[in-house]
Amino acid sequence: MENLRKTFYLLLCLLAATVMTGSLLSVFTDTENRFLKMLDFPRIQFFVTAVVSLILFVIITKRWRWYDYLLIVGMLGGLVIQVNYLGNYTPLVHAPVPDAEGETETKDKISLLLANVKMSNRESQSLLDLVKEKKPDLLLAMETDAWWDKELTVIQKEYPYKKETINEATYGMILYSKMPLQNVAVNYMQHENVPSFECTLALPSGKSFGLYAVHPVPPTRFEDIPDNAGEEEIALLEIGKKVKDRRMPAIVAGDLNDVVWGNTDELTGTENLLHDVRVGRGFYNSYNAENFLMRWPLDHVFVTREFSLTRLERLRDIDSDHFPIFVELVL
Repeated sequence: MENLRKTFYLLLCLLAATVMTGSLLSVFTDTENRFLKMLDFPRIQFFVTAVVSLILFVIITKRWRWYDYLLIVGMLGGLVIQVNYLGNYTPLVHAPVPDAEGETETKDKISLLLANVKMSNRESQSLLDLVKEKKPDLLLAMETDAWWDKELTVIQKEYPYKKETINEATYGMILYSKMPLQNVAVNYMQHENVPSFECTLALPSGKSFGLYAVHPVPPTRFEDIPDNAGEEEIALLEIGKKVKDRRMPAIVAGDLNDVVWGNTDELTGTENLLHDVRVGRGFYNSYNAENFLMRWPLDHVFVTREFSLTRLERLRDIDSDHFPIFVELVL
């Protein structure tokens, strides 16, 4: 039994040292090094592992030595680092996008359903059922190829306005709308196969807003699809510049292939102009729908100060590796 305890103790020491090191290195998020950048993703996992390891370490350690105290201090330091990021998604932080107060006019509401469908997924009915159930004003479908473009045409009667860019590089994108899409532009910020949409929409009340639909590339390295390995992420900074130059309310939405942890300003360079609807409300982890242990928020909605929030939901599985996100806003 003593040998088993010692073995477990050594394993805990190794785990604690790993979590401690990963947490310390994860502060270097503004880097082109993909290995350091990827440490920004599993903050929830680091936090949970550190808490469990800390409790077990205290229980199992009998004779406390200097390096035991050092590990405890390291784990506590790691927890502080993770709380600094994760705390933005708890009710302890003031939500910069306020809840809509009282009864709101339907004509001032805008609802959006974000769905990364996973290009290889050949089950469209789950998404179509969600669209029928939620009846969003806008549907932004990402990773859409020609097959998905054909499958989604069944909703065109309810969504007569459409913009699409279809490709086989997992960066196809389709925007369906119940409202006319005005001043539509397709931009390619950094990669020729990675589009983003820019348009203006007018609510029934007559109020107008700008919509930016984005799906930037991930920071890691891939053989067959575009990525940002070893490069600086500029797509969202370019979107930020456009939002700052626009003289109307704006929404930025999409699969960012990145976690934000409430640091919207750093990502978009908008200096308190855009706000994450998740902040102060919860994680709403949208990825990975296929792995319960490795989940984090990748699908985001940012809005300017003119908007308030009535609903924010992570929706059910649609056979993709992403859960859809539904948001209802008031302008």
